[in-house]
Amino acid sequence: MRSAEITGSGALSVADHLAEMHRWLDRAAIRAADLHAAHILKGRVTFRATFEQAIDADRFLRAFGD
Repeated sequence: MRSAEITGSGALSVADHLAEMHRWLDRAAIRAADLHAAHILKGRVTFRATFEQAIDADRFLRAFGD
């Protein structure tokens, strides 16, 4: 298992961010064991995801990381 953490702007709601990530995961045929908003600080939202395969975590980080 491998975890990935990303921080996004507060331009979208938490639900909209999660929906965007879930759509991308579906298109990429990747299953996250867990995906949730970890915390919100100063208009930025940090999300944490856990994947069975390290390569899936790496792809997720490339798609959504800063």
